[in-house]
Amino acid sequence: MQLLLPVFLLTFCALKSEAAQILGLFQHPGKSHFDFFRPMFLALAERGHNISMYSYFPLEKPVANYTDYVFQGMPLLTDMVDLKVFETEWKPLGLPFKIPTFFMINDWALKSCEVAFKSPLIVQILESPIRYDVIILEHFVNDCMAALAHLLKAPVIALSSCAIMPWHYEKMGSPVINPIMPMNFLPYTDEMSLIDRLNNFFHFHVVNTLYHLITEPATDALISRRFGEGLPPIHEIVKNTSLMLINQHYALTGPRPYSPNVVEVGGLQVGPEKALPKHLLDLLESSPNGIIYISWGSMVNTNTLPALKRKALFQSISQLKEYNFVMRWKTDNNSSQLEDKPSNLYTFDWLPQRDLLCHSQVKAFISHGGLLGTTEAVHCGVPMLITPFYGDQFLNAGAVEQRSFGVIVDFKDFDTEHITRGLRVILDKNFADNVRRSTEAFRRRPLPPLDLAVWWIEHVIQSGGAPLVQSRGRHINWIAYNSIDVFLLWLGVLLLFIVCLWKLIRLVGRVAFSGKSKKQKQQ
Repeated sequence: MQLLLPVFLLTFCALKSEAAQILGLFQHPGKSHFDFFRPMFLALAERGHNISMYSYFPLEKPVANYTDYVFQGMPLLTDMVDLKVFETEWKPLGLPFKIPTFFMINDWALKSCEVAFKSPLIVQILESPIRYDVIILEHFVNDCMAALAHLLKAPVIALSSCAIMPWHYEKMGSPVINPIMPMNFLPYTDEMSLIDRLNNFFHFHVVNTLYHLITEPATDALISRRFGEGLPPIHEIVKNTSLMLINQHYALTGPRPYSPNVVEVGGLQVGPEKALPKHLLDLLESSPNGIIYISWGSMVNTNTLPALKRKALFQSISQLKEYNFVMRWKTDNNSSQLEDKPSNLYTFDWLPQRDLLCHSQVKAFISHGGLLGTTEAVHCGVPMLITPFYGDQFLNAGAVEQRSFGVIVDFKDFDTEHITRGLRVILDKNFADNVRRSTEAFRRRPLPPLDLAVWWIEHVIQSGGAPLVQSRGRHINWIAYNSIDVFLLWLGVLLLFIVCLWKLIRLVGRVAFSGKSKKQKQQ
């Protein structure tokens, strides 16, 4: 026993030392974003790591090794998007124009940073005796929390709930190939026409420039007011991010040439299937032909659906009486709007989306193209009818249609004819069977996405920032990165060669002409 006790203590200490201190910083009040992030932290806590989570979304029930600290001061981004805003869309030359989207999300991001910096929780973090092994935060529109991570001097892992924004490619040293990499706000895929490529190039570089001209200076000003002068500019701080985990997967969005420090973990939020509530099971069992699920996400206020479009949706539902429809519809204080709803439509304030989509009785999904719902539908093999409204929903919708996971009905075309026709297409047995076969490519991976994310997070902790996967590209300027100086140098050499060749030709011509003239004079 005397010999076994030291062995036990050493083993206990070794196990104890493997438990990392992990800080989560999420000042953005978007529920759909955090729903993608949370499974990683729960998995890390289950593995014995200590999680200090600063966000707007505390757990409903406490979990071992997971401590919530709740930001206050920002309304949660739920049921707040007015669909009437999207009834008219300006399309110069008939092309999508999405630059205003940048200004909308930039305002949200700056406000959330300003509110978070005023929170007493920031003081609590800075004064905490805990020394964090890694700091995990969101890279979205504003990276203000990276300044706090810089002060705490710990490796940083960034998370993105969508395709990464244009400015994060350069900050991670990851290449951009505009002809096959559509910008977040556009409905394009890796197959673009010349006009599409022109519009994609324009949007990518204009939005990137706006970020550098507007967002970064405003963020630096916020950081200076909160932490004083002396910190590097935010675009330099963010370059020290060790790793970025993104909600993408090549089976849906096409292959991308990311650098090794950018890792696709799309669909990690799907998780194991859970039992559905009894009232939903009863409805599913009483629907012999199955049900069609409708949801436009947590941010859209369905009560703002314009009257004509609501009527069109209800008429389409009535025309498909062989199916029951289940829809997330917030009816608080607006129940009168649903007096005309068809008898085969059932509405609920909340629905367990992932588990509902994977039920065999769910035959189709009417969606807005949010990435969480899209990846869950692809995972479950459910065909989609997508009506994108804003942000990356257009990008996701384009990928779904290209990969034959569904069809798009634009909001301007949201009428009975287009809705019914779209539903008939995706409910066709051949279409649905193809979706179920295609979903295997999304599911078949060497490692489940959640396990992959946890492996990389622990690798960053154990290696002190994963230095070997860092790209040198993030630390060289734009001119050198794009070889502009090399092109200019070779252009100069080519011009010099042309000039020299031209002078040589002229010289030879003059000599030849002079010799000919002398010969003629001699004659």
